[in-house]
Amino acid sequence: MPLQQHQRSLRRGAFALLPAVLLATVLAACSSDGVDTTASWSKDGGKEQTRVIGEDLKVLLNANGTSADNTRHCQQVLDDIKKARDHRAIPDATAQTYWQQALDQMETAATNCTRNTDALTGGAKLSEVIPAQESYHLLVGRIADLADGKP
Repeated sequence: MPLQQHQRSLRRGAFALLPAVLLATVLAACSSDGVDTTASWSKDGGKEQTRVIGEDLKVLLNANGTSADNTRHCQQVLDDIKKARDHRAIPDATAQTYWQQALDQMETAATNCTRNTDALTGGAKLSEVIPAQESYHLLVGRIADLADGKP
């Protein structure tokens, strides 16, 4: 892998990892009083779903070029998105909107990745992955606000 492409991959991975770490910390700090809260959603598998989707963002960011594993990795992302969609909704409309946007945008990128097997341009397109990453960042920020008691 050329040095410039390797450096780009490292930066992309770091950008995807930061929200996942922040989200795990924030979700652990949320409290629950028996009602449907972000904390109860988190304990009921939402935290794990969100962690997996954060990891999948890294996969999509790095699934470019001629890697023979791109199609397999992108198919796994599609499987993870289906599982995330099957999980119950986040009990906050704004957070759920960001979550849905991230999943929709990732699904587009991963679907195109599985179809884009050309040796020169194979894999995910950054122009499709970056909006998903932005929605994921917004989700993390919203959950942080909820944990801080902000409306």
